[in-house]
Parts: sequence; C-alpha cells; structure tokens
Amino acid sequence: MKPSFRVLCASAGVCLLVLFSFCSSRDQRQAVLMKVKSIRGSIESGEMILILQEERGVRILPLSVGGEQALAIHLGHQHVTTPRPMTHDLMANIFKSLEIRVERITITELKEGTYFAEIVLQNGGKTHRIDARPSDAIALSLRVGAPVYAMPDLLLDQQLEAGEEEDADVATTDPAAQEWGLSVQELTPALADFFGEREGILISDVVTGSPAERGGLKAGDIVMQIDQTPVRTVADFLAALARHETLQNPLQCEYWRDGRKHTTALQP
Repeated sequence: MKPSFRVLCASAGVCLLVLFSFCSSRDQRQAVLMKVKSIRGSIESGEMILILQEERGVRILPLSVGGEQALAIHLGHQHVTTPRPMTHDLMANIFKSLEIRVERITITELKEGTYFAEIVLQNGGKTHRIDARPSDAIALSLRVGAPVYAMPDLLLDQQLEAGEEEDADVATTDPAAQEWGLSVQELTPALADFFGEREGILISDVVTGSPAERGGLKAGDIVMQIDQTPVRTVADFLAALARHETLQNPLQCEYWRDGRKHTTALQP
C-alpha cells in the first residue's frame, strides 16, 4: 500500500526539521562566547557601534546599531529599569510568564553587509530557534541573563579594533559634558513614550566616579534644566554647560525619574 501524499509531506517535514536541528546544533557548537565591551558612536548621526569581545580572548565583533537599539542594549547592560517597559523588557516579561527560557543567542552569519542572529528558546522540553536582528537578540539576552555567542569566522583580530574604534569614536558627548561624566542623547518620540516624559534629554551613560554619579544621576534620567535654564535638545544642554562659569562651581541640574522631578548639585 502506497503512503498518502499527506504522510509523505509530513515525513519530509520531520526529516527537514531533524536536519535543520542537526546542522544548527553542529554549527553552534563552534560558536564563541562573547561579552559586551563598549558602545561608541555619534549623537548627531544616531549611528552607534556595539563592540562585542570574546569572553576568553581578544577577538572582537563590531556591529552597527541604531541609537535606540544602542540605548536598549546599554540599559540592559547597566540593569536600568524604566517607568514603562521597553519592547525587550516586555518580551522578557512574556517569556517569564509563559515559562519560556532563552537558552542562548548566536550571531550566525553576515550576508550582503547584514548580520543575522538566532535566539534559542526552551519551553516544555521543546527547542525553538527564532531568526532575529543581533541588536534585538542582544538586548533581550541582557535582560534574561542568556549567553551571547558568535560564529568564529565573524570575529576580527584585536589589532583591528583600533581602526574600528577610531572610525566609531566620534564622541558620544561634548568634551564639556565629559568633564561632568555624562553622555546624553535626544529624547525621540519613541523614547519619550518609554520614559513617560516629552521634554528634556536622556542620559544614556554616567561615568563611574564622575561628578554626575556622585550627584546621583543615572542612565535613564531625563535632564530638564541646567542652572535653571530649560533643556530640550542636546544643543541646549551643551550651551548651558558652556555658559557655566567654571568647573569650580556646582552645576545645578533638574531631572525626571520615575514620574517625579528631582534636583541635584553636581560637585566638581
């Protein structure tokens, strides 16, 4: 008795699934464990470079990401919570509620200038492999504690990093802002929705041990005023810093956090 067309299709599907799982597992056994090393770039262009470095070595993988993706990765890396869940926080919360575990993410290949990644999920004894952008996969992994891997043929030798960073390190802040230990960026409409505030600029990073950190500022805060001057754009922020008489005087800062306004004086 000949098998039906449906049975043949089902059998073929099972074979393809098994073959895909075998190939994917074989490939991923070659992958290298990575860590987030730095995020560099330009506020003006909004283009950022995420540098991944192998956990037990010096090779790197530089990835170009948009400003909002870079912020999502940075906030996840710094374990900063927002008043309203960002997209990757929402995904993490959904996975937790459904008891879905993110086993790992792997940056798998580079095609025509675009990197591809795979998210491996475990649920009820079943493995699911999801195609994803590397930036989304990394932002999610940082929120759920999943390891990040990359295929070895994508990695660059450490000596190439200087050239990569020289191109990428346009400067995330103005030198005056660096004196206070702040990196900032424009509050786009999407970010305004995430943080629940429409005016001001977003603090994307605070340098450890800097006046900003000692003054209590954190990544995710929204600067509203500098020395009683309203701040609505990065240009306003830099102009206010330029007008500040000297680093010997405290910098008065009004900022928004968790739905409330706060004030602090940054001591030089």
